[in-house]
Amino acid sequence: MTRSTRRRLRQIEQIKVRSAEERIRSILDERTERLAARQNEAEQAVSLPRALICGAGHERFGLPVEAVAEVLPAQKCMPVPDGPPALVGLFGRKGRLVSVIDLAHALGLEAAAEDESQHFVLLRRDRPQVALRVERAHAVADILLLTSGETSGFRSDAVTGYARTRTGSPDGEQTLSLLDLERLLHPLLTSSSVPGV
Repeated sequence: MTRSTRRRLRQIEQIKVRSAEERIRSILDERTERLAARQNEAEQAVSLPRALICGAGHERFGLPVEAVAEVLPAQKCMPVPDGPPALVGLFGRKGRLVSVIDLAHALGLEAAAEDESQHFVLLRRDRPQVALRVERAHAVADILLLTSGETSGFRSDAVTGYARTRTGSPDGEQTLSLLDLERLLHPLLTSSSVPGV
């Protein structure tokens, strides 16, 4: 073999080695990125708070899942004379009276007309037992809290922040207002002169 042929063979082998090394490096970089992305997704899934998404006054609100005992279909309530305007009435559940508060009215929003698709969200509290009447309880979902730069002033003392939820719907993300239920209920429960309400 001539020298030029040997050089060419060495160059071809070096190119093959380089391209094989480059491919290996490329594959390893790709795997590293995928593993890092999986780890970030897993961390995100673990750290995301969950909320029950409810509709009220043609808006979406997030109630902390820990504060919700049960979602019930709406039912007839016994009206309470001289009760706060947001108090829809009372109904019996397991031998106890439950006060029903219209969420939209309590937030100063226009409440929707009563219909069969409404829900009562029974809250985890003993005295008094309270259910919120909402236009619809949609789902429990993971939420991403929005930073203060992404939000404007809160409309109500009961609204503590805003969040986005990721759902499987074609709309993708939805923005909702997060509620502090004790702040929401405090003025209604302390102003009521009706026992048990």
